[in-house]
Amino acid sequence: MKTEALYLNDAYKIEGIGTALFVEFTDMKVDKSIFYPTLFGEPNDTGKVIIEGKEYQIVDTIYDGEYIHLISMDTYPQGLVGKSVKQVIDWEKRYVHMRFRTALRLISGLSYKLWGVSCRVNETYDDRAWIDIEKPDITEEEITEVMSKANEMVKQNLEISFSYISMDEFLNRDDLKKMSIHETFDDEKIRIMRVPGLPDQPEFGVNVKNTGEVGEIKYKTTKARGKVSNRININF
Repeated sequence: MKTEALYLNDAYKIEGIGTALFVEFTDMKVDKSIFYPTLFGEPNDTGKVIIEGKEYQIVDTIYDGEYIHLISMDTYPQGLVGKSVKQVIDWEKRYVHMRFRTALRLISGLSYKLWGVSCRVNETYDDRAWIDIEKPDITEEEITEVMSKANEMVKQNLEISFSYISMDEFLNRDDLKKMSIHETFDDEKIRIMRVPGLPDQPEFGVNVKNTGEVGEIKYKTTKARGKVSNRININF
């Protein structure tokens, strides 16, 4: 059994219900989570849980490879195993990371489409984000091109969709393997993100449902990362 990732079913859902499976001090393991854990370059959600009418502030969310743990600011009482856990995320924080995450996926999809290169390392923050384009010889003109095309896709307000493929199908797709992050959330199926005009991309983060929600993507700086990639920094 794994924790069911409710946030992948609906990234816009602010509240969810789960059941406590394990509780120790400030750590609670749940069977279903609306909270996104720190994973794939995207930081964890914060918010609160409500158990039997009492609120607990969630300051960290951890994925252990199988279960999601909701870390409270205060110690949980004993006897919560089996209890219903109402979960409420901090929506403003979630939404800005959804926008940044999708912005990075536009850049990664365009980088593969234009140059056949991967962008497998990235990070989002509350006020900025970065992505490593595995093209060591990238020029300022090429950066301008990819940013211009990304913002054009934002203006087109394209619908974004998700579906799943089997691990066998994934392993038979060289394009997906090249674009994939270095680990997967599910051993049996791979979540695929589809944006019109871009190649399919493996994606287990939380994203907006159309490109228009991203808003204007502003290019800030580029920094060489060794001999294989350049780090592109953006904000809104």
